[in-house]
Amino acid sequence: MKTLRRYQLLVIIALVLAAKLVSSLLFSSPSTNTLGLTALQATSTPAPTATPRPAPTATVVAGDPIPIKPLTDLTSLEATVKINVNGLLNGERAQGDLTALLNTNDQNKSQIKVTGGLLGDVVAQVGGAVVGLFAPREVNIYKVPEGTYVVVNGLFPVCVKPNAPKATEALDKLSPQSLMETLTGSEVARGKFVGNETVNGIPAKHYVINGDAFLAAAQKSSDPNLRTFGEALWSAEDADLFISADGGYPISFRGSYSGEFEPLKFQGDFDVQIDLTSVNTNPTVELPSACNNPISQ
Repeated sequence: MKTLRRYQLLVIIALVLAAKLVSSLLFSSPSTNTLGLTALQATSTPAPTATPRPAPTATVVAGDPIPIKPLTDLTSLEATVKINVNGLLNGERAQGDLTALLNTNDQNKSQIKVTGGLLGDVVAQVGGAVVGLFAPREVNIYKVPEGTYVVVNGLFPVCVKPNAPKATEALDKLSPQSLMETLTGSEVARGKFVGNETVNGIPAKHYVINGDAFLAAAQKSSDPNLRTFGEALWSAEDADLFISADGGYPISFRGSYSGEFEPLKFQGDFDVQIDLTSVNTNPTVELPSACNNPISQ
């Protein structure tokens, strides 16, 4: 009898302990559940993030057409162009400048006077091997009804009458009139008006030409000279153009470029500064006495 009661007591104790164990498993603390959820979250796949999109390319704004009259409408003019370069000239390191002064009149005569530190490097391109033998202080190109003459002023003046039609083409392209017409042609003369100013004593309207827009238009130009110039460029900075307030013709230009400049056989950075100093004054252009007996080549 005693053995039976002892057995029943052990069963009751076992049942109580089992009940407590089940209760602790079913009703565990919130912290335990939180840790489990945290672990689950840590091992789950992260949410995808949005892929950043590249910023849209800015549109080049060419600006409004600039009302400009060509220099060919003038009966005569006097002008100056200055070119500063830093790069390679004919494959050789070069840094310096060239200045060209132009006089034209209504008698079909013109004179381009070229000076500057780079003159010795380009003079052979103008007058050939004979002219290249001299160390010039300046070179003058005369175009008169009788033909074209190149006068090299060194220790004494030497006059050469080239036979080749394109013998002076390089410096012809350096003429202020030629460069102004190229850089301010109707296809590229677009920009923003920034104000009225006085330039070289002349009331003028100041415009800024967007460099990128100029480059794009020049490279697609129908003018072969402008297209050749544009295709050889690597970049163009914004340029300043001043238009006569009364006459409407260009009187001053400032531009900076990088690339090739074919007239000088140049590669690198170069600045162009053009100024008209007088118009319709009909300056005198006469051949010097050295051209009475020119060297023909």
